[in-house]
Amino acid sequence: MSSEKQKLDRKKGTEKFPRNNRLLNAKQFSRVFDKANKIHNKAFTLLVRKNDLGYARLGLVIAKKNVKQAHRRNYIKRQLREYFRQRVIIFGDHDLVLLTRRDIASLTKTDIIAYRNKLFQRFERQIS
Repeated sequence: MSSEKQKLDRKKGTEKFPRNNRLLNAKQFSRVFDKANKIHNKAFTLLVRKNDLGYARLGLVIAKKNVKQAHRRNYIKRQLREYFRQRVIIFGDHDLVLLTRRDIASLTKTDIIAYRNKLFQRFERQIS
């Protein structure tokens, strides 16, 4: 896929979550962990760092220690990816790493979505 086609896809808000919008390796994650701005609530910690790529990337750290059941970890990852995918244009040129906190295990699905929304809204206010 050409870079022009990828830019077009990003602008339209397609249903895809391409590789270039993901943090894929330890070096990319480490760059964010080293000098990140932190935003957190009861369920999540969001680490943010500006990048030079011109588009946002997402990395997820959903610890088995915090969320024991695989189906719950997968649900959380799906919810986070979907929110990011729908708003990738708003996030501009930032690398985001989302970590779960221990308290997430005791939350319901609706609580998880509410905390996700509040966290991202705080971030969106900071960058606008």
